[in-house]
Amino acid sequence: MKRLLLYTGLLGLALAFFLTGCQGGQSGAASAIQKYLQARAASDVDQMTLLSCPAWEAQARVEAASFKSMNAKLDGVICQVSGSDGSTTLVTCQGHIVTTYQGEARQWTVGDHPFKVVQQDGQWQMCGYAN
Repeated sequence: MKRLLLYTGLLGLALAFFLTGCQGGQSGAASAIQKYLQARAASDVDQMTLLSCPAWEAQARVEAASFKSMNAKLDGVICQVSGSDGSTTLVTCQGHIVTTYQGEARQWTVGDHPFKVVQQDGQWQMCGYAN
């Protein structure tokens, strides 16, 4: 009886570690998008392309330029995995990118479209927007 309880406890512990690992992988997708948005606000083209899948790199370069010289910063940005679309993980974010240009502040919503994220070589990468 004690042995059965021990095996049941060990099986439960192993299952808990497995499920935590799965959640960590999905939160990795959300973390990658949050980092992508931070790099976008900083106009850090190198970081944005590093966080992008090969098919998205050209667009990442365009997005990096979009807030250049606008003193952009993230405001209340929180991202979470919201589903999947085939082999793509979808990440939804809330919050804004706040820019200041010639004394005028403007907020850009980051939650207009879910982000498409793929895992390549063990790294989560931004790969476009879902419609």
